[in-house]
Amino acid sequence: MKILTSPAKLMNTENSTDLLKTTVPKFIDDAAFIQSYLKEKSPKYLSELMEISTKLADENWERNQKWKAKPTAKESAPALYAFTGEVYRGLDAKTLDKSAVDYLQKNHRILSGLYGLLKPSDKVMLYRLEMGRPFEFENYKNLYEFWKEKITDQLNAEMKKNEILLNLASNEYFKVIDRKRLTHTVIDFDFYELKDGKPKTIVVYTKHARGMVVRFCAETNAKTLNDVKAFNYEGYRIDEEKSTDTKLVFTR
Repeated sequence: MKILTSPAKLMNTENSTDLLKTTVPKFIDDAAFIQSYLKEKSPKYLSELMEISTKLADENWERNQKWKAKPTAKESAPALYAFTGEVYRGLDAKTLDKSAVDYLQKNHRILSGLYGLLKPSDKVMLYRLEMGRPFEFENYKNLYEFWKEKITDQLNAEMKKNEILLNLASNEYFKVIDRKRLTHTVIDFDFYELKDGKPKTIVVYTKHARGMVVRFCAETNAKTLNDVKAFNYEGYRIDEEKSTDTKLVFTR
């Protein structure tokens, strides 16, 4: 079983761990290629591309100038610990034990606009480049065009026959996977909050829940779809009626 999540805009490369030996991202040369174009972009361009404030644009321009393919331990952190957004608050990697972290190293992958596909142990620097932004470089109209084949092929290469792929990424990121070329069953997820008896989707809760499912799988050593269906953190329960063979629906 492989588990996919999106990255997060919020990062902290001061987070470290003794539970993982850091590794070099598989697509580091591709990341350096993208970064060579990103580095040339002005703060004004970054502000417009990412729809961010002048202050954030300046900050990310600085990051782009400092970025390198072979960062030191001080300049980087393992991907599992570097991302700190809502999904990763739900996952809360820093409180996981060695066996759970080993499980994630084997099964968890993080999609990235800059790095393509990351293992938990892969060293990353601070960056911001969302997959869905219309970033044009070389002959590519966007990052989907650049990454789709590479990431899909890599997942096919990493996964064994009959392994399932848990899609806990956002639509923006999972669109980079070519479902037709992927030789494995994808399991999608929905999370609902019951308000006055009616199911509602609340984005921040959905992000948190995605991270908690990853954590649950790691803590329970989940191997099958039935194992995943048992997810019950923070009041969530499987809704068998709404769930299908390829989509799990959880409500609370």
